[in-house]
Amino acid sequence: MPQLTMKKKSSIKMNVSQILSETGHYIAANPMFVLCVCVVNMVYMLVLKAIPDGVQNPLFVIWIITYYLFWCFFYRYYYGLKPYFLSSAMLGSLTPSTKALFLLALLMCSVAFLPMLPLFWGDTETYNIIYNRYLLPISRDGVIHFSGPVLICVYTLMVLIAPPLICKPYLAWISSLRKQNASFRKVGDKTKGNYLQFVIISALLLFPEALASEIDAYFNLRNWLDYTVSTLIFIYTNIIFAKIYDFFYLKH
Repeated sequence: MPQLTMKKKSSIKMNVSQILSETGHYIAANPMFVLCVCVVNMVYMLVLKAIPDGVQNPLFVIWIITYYLFWCFFYRYYYGLKPYFLSSAMLGSLTPSTKALFLLALLMCSVAFLPMLPLFWGDTETYNIIYNRYLLPISRDGVIHFSGPVLICVYTLMVLIAPPLICKPYLAWISSLRKQNASFRKVGDKTKGNYLQFVIISALLLFPEALASEIDAYFNLRNWLDYTVSTLIFIYTNIIFAKIYDFFYLKH
């Protein structure tokens, strides 16, 4: 008698245009909520801009904690999960968040050390060329601005690595806020075969921010355009990821 073999479960393909359409419908159906989120998020960005010395100031710790709780509230409210605040799910959500931050920190350190590689084999001339051409462009306000081609390369790299290092941990974090399985392996199983779709979504979210940053630097707008566009895109990003989570976890 022939042995019966389990049929492999085919991966579920995400429709990017459908996700974008559902995101637009949600915004249109909940204008006051989205507007309130925009206002609060913009206030947070203005407060961050006003903190002296930025992340080096102890006040930044208070800012990042309350900002984290704000986005926890957003997803708890989105899914109608009461209590919106002070839920044990918020404490549990720190696990995937910490893992994601560790991966991002590891990646950022690796990228930061890449220009120093010539020093390891004694090629100081190449390092000086890299440093003077790409790492030294500082504006009058002391903010580093990369040249157009370098900025495109940086954002392209971010788009390509976003699916495993940003998108999947984000879905795990949302799952933890719903007190569901928040393992990265679970997310990987759910979203398997959708790397290109996540790259497209990441490009749609990241490249407009890069363009806004370039326009801001060119017209010397002191980061106001960059802050505004980044704020709006980040809100849109969170709604998109809510819809992506719905697709993989609630619909299939």
